[in-house]
Amino acid sequence: MGAACSGEPMPLGKVKIYYAKMLQSRGLCMAAICQVGGVDYEQVEIKMEEFFAPGGKEKLTIWGYMPEMELPDGTRVAEICAICQLLADYYPTLKGATAADNGISMMLGSRMNDFYSMISTGPLGPGIAMNMTRGMWEDPKQLPDLLKAYETRMETATPIIKKFEDLCLPAGKFTSTGTTWGEIFVWAFLYQFRYAKLSCCTPMPPKLAKFMDEMEKLDGVKAAIAGTTNFGEQGPHLIDAMQFKK
Repeated sequence: MGAACSGEPMPLGKVKIYYAKMLQSRGLCMAAICQVGGVDYEQVEIKMEEFFAPGGKEKLTIWGYMPEMELPDGTRVAEICAICQLLADYYPTLKGATAADNGISMMLGSRMNDFYSMISTGPLGPGIAMNMTRGMWEDPKQLPDLLKAYETRMETATPIIKKFEDLCLPAGKFTSTGTTWGEIFVWAFLYQFRYAKLSCCTPMPPKLAKFMDEMEKLDGVKAAIAGTTNFGEQGPHLIDAMQFKK
């Protein structure tokens, strides 16, 4: 299955997207991308207790993490940027109007995915309190080290946010259309960073603030925020670490 090298792609058909319920993280961008693109899909829940059970990740996924997409012929595709680009090949709204749009979209998505991994993974959520590690932040013995890790990570993160600000156009978009999957991807993680009040983007730089405003006018993005997509309501993955600072 797949598109020919030239001409219009054949219809993709209905796909299945495997992800946990009620968790933003990479689920928020998938919900918004599918909604903005008009993707025909079914969201299949991966239960967290099964995912984290011994051997669960290997049994349920290819590489041990979510999301994954299943094509109508049964082929499974992992790696979120690969999933998004495959969808863009079949749903033009997500690809942009030009080759440059498509290239910029892939660049944005790949870079933001790496950046989010840096922010959100590891035993401390590299200094960012994930819901599952909230208890660590409430432990006065661990708090000083966690806050120090947070501040160090924000020093690394700040110039990356500045680079996104530099790339953003004054009109509040990165491409000619403003609806590519890479732009939706960037929006979804900045949305979570804004909620968590990460110091690297508090306040949000002006062009990125304009970008957020423009993205949140899109009906598909509104639906993802409201929890009315097939993914349902999604709770925050990151919380404000500074609330624990005395």
